[in-house]
Amino acid sequence: MDPFNSFRDYPILPGHVAMLEGLLNRALAERNVSIGSEEADQLARKIVKLYQIGVKEPDQLWEMIRTV
Repeated sequence: MDPFNSFRDYPILPGHVAMLEGLLNRALAERNVSIGSEEADQLARKIVKLYQIGVKEPDQLWEMIRTV
């Protein structure tokens, strides 16, 4: 199953924005990528998409984006 082509689309809850931002910042730091780059934009989109298809646990999200 390709997680980026799912039909579910959950909204981002206000309390989860900081968690998603933290994951993005952690991934960017690990990859030495700046926030304004194209790579950062693509990574942010993937994180949001994973969240929106139902991946809500921070550890699970982290493991999934580490392989992207």
